[in-house]
Amino acid sequence: MTAIDTEGVLELVREVGAGLCATFWRSTPAVSMDDVRAAEAALRRQLAEDYPAIAWADGLLSEADARSGEYWICDAVDGVEQFLRAIPNWCMSLTLMREGVPVLAVIYDAMHDEMFHALWRHGAWYNGSPVRVGARQDTPLVATRSLGPAALQLAYVACGRLDGFWQHGNDGCRCIGGALLVREAGGMATQADGQPYHLTARGIAVAAPVLHASVLRRLQDRLAA
Repeated sequence: MTAIDTEGVLELVREVGAGLCATFWRSTPAVSMDDVRAAEAALRRQLAEDYPAIAWADGLLSEADARSGEYWICDAVDGVEQFLRAIPNWCMSLTLMREGVPVLAVIYDAMHDEMFHALWRHGAWYNGSPVRVGARQDTPLVATRSLGPAALQLAYVACGRLDGFWQHGNDGCRCIGGALLVREAGGMATQADGQPYHLTARGIAVAAPVLHASVLRRLQDRLAA
């Protein structure tokens, strides 16, 4: 098992994010995909140098591949449609997987310098301060993918800004890190059938424990419609 310098990884994501922000503000009203690819290449290059034993996941993983070894899952820009049209609603996502389990998740809203990260069995943080899911039951705010990047909405559930989030579809590479954030912040992250969420699951429902059952029902009702 490779030892990870968490602060070093966070600093790398911040550095690449600052470059994306500079490109974003220079390129109104349209940004090139070349800028997104360059950001991913920069992350990949530095992580390969720092952690040569850890692989890099390219594209969708098979069930077998998803459950073996150590590898990074990166989405340099989650919300790429917004980024390319100069809409400031996107984030960066980086997750370290070990034998199919997310052990480090980083979600960075570079436009607002908001860094969310979680370590398996060690907790979740927002800009260095511990976070917990909310417990609001009177007027809960539950979102789905239409609000923006999935990873960022999951981070918002982890810190209590949102009370729940759900969506259907095979989007594990964008959601697996956020699922770890929610769990480490005291919330629940499951598939549509209530089973624990994993990388190749179809559909995700997350919320504080007191609200999770109702969020899950909402997703199931949508699927049955």
